[in-house]
Amino acid sequence: MSRTGLAIRILLLAAGMIMVAVLSAWVAFTFLTHGGEVTVPDLQGAELRAALELTSRDQLGLRVKGTGYDLGTPPGHVISQDPLPGARIKTNRIVYVVVSQGTPSVFIPNLTGLTLRRAELQLAQAGLTLGKSGHTHDEEAPTGSVSAQSPAAGHFVPRNSNINLLLSDGARPTVYLLPDMTGFPMETVLNRIRDWNMRSGRIMEIVDEEVPPGTVAALTPPPGSAVVEGQSVHLTVTKMPGPAEPSQVVLYHHTAPFGLLDRTLTLVLKTGEGESTVWEDTVGPGNSISIPVVVSSPGVLKAYVDGVLLEEKEVP
Repeated sequence: MSRTGLAIRILLLAAGMIMVAVLSAWVAFTFLTHGGEVTVPDLQGAELRAALELTSRDQLGLRVKGTGYDLGTPPGHVISQDPLPGARIKTNRIVYVVVSQGTPSVFIPNLTGLTLRRAELQLAQAGLTLGKSGHTHDEEAPTGSVSAQSPAAGHFVPRNSNINLLLSDGARPTVYLLPDMTGFPMETVLNRIRDWNMRSGRIMEIVDEEVPPGTVAALTPPPGSAVVEGQSVHLTVTKMPGPAEPSQVVLYHHTAPFGLLDRTLTLVLKTGEGESTVWEDTVGPGNSISIPVVVSSPGVLKAYVDGVLLEEKEVP
């Protein structure tokens, strides 16, 4: 073999050895950088024991790095993790998790006897909110104060829970049967009304030449009705006829249907001069009333119950 051929063979052999070395290094690098990797499983929401099984299956470790309250995660379940689900890490690495202590609980304070405003402040300071509120008569609780609460004080409930309150309207008012005081002087009837802790309402006048002026001709509510303390009683009182009295008085009769709620009766008089409300008040269930309406010119009298037209009639 010539010297030139020998040199060529030596060069080819050296080149082959270099390629083998480069290939070996690449394989080793690939194994060291990519070999033994796994995908981090999704542990969020999983119970701690289940999370441990998932990481062990993928040859990963699990460590609790903290706890915290979470409204949507039950106690003992994973709130968050590091690394996040789907990340690629080497086997035998540690996945750190934060475990839920459940929903934070707060203590319900005693609100009985407090005003509504103070009760709301107490609830806000305790991390609670005001739920529904109702009213009841309570002889022992001052008017406007908390008579009862639900849930009761002394229990633990989740933060931001609603606390329902029952507010006192004070002692139940005394109920009277309104006697027939027609024919008595107006001052006598007004004094009797005040003695019963009721209020004198509107005083309307009608012309009556047969009885002295200032005599009570009608009561609203009518005699025999059940009335309570603080309720208004309206009077119709006689007066002497004036000179050239142009107006006329018509009586409007109304009987409220039986039920549980009071109804608001409104009388509107429409004449050539326009419309005007001549009477408005509440009427108890089943009560009958007679309302005198002064009419100075022909028109239409409209009756509304709770804002709904009941009837209309021409007057006088």
